[in-house]
Amino acid sequence: MEEARQMAAQCWCDEETKHIEMDTVLAESVARRIANWMDTAAQNQRNTDYYRGLLEKCGKEIGKRAYQQDDGNYCDEVLCAKIPEIIANDYSNGGG
Repeated sequence: MEEARQMAAQCWCDEETKHIEMDTVLAESVARRIANWMDTAAQNQRNTDYYRGLLEKCGKEIGKRAYQQDDGNYCDEVLCAKIPEIIANDYSNGGG
């Protein structure tokens, strides 16, 4: 919440608002909303990290095809965007 308070207070430092006297009640209200957005963003990032982790595990199981770029070179990390294509190709070719 402290970071959100600082962000809200900075609104009164902007060029277009620096002439307005700071309203602490309004600043606190804005800070609560900023804090809610920050919490939402943090949860979204945790969710993203979780699902990316699942894709990386799948890619490791798939093997080298999940690391191969379109130009034929290999990356050190799983190319998560290739996994659906690899699976679709495997299943369309009678695999799975």
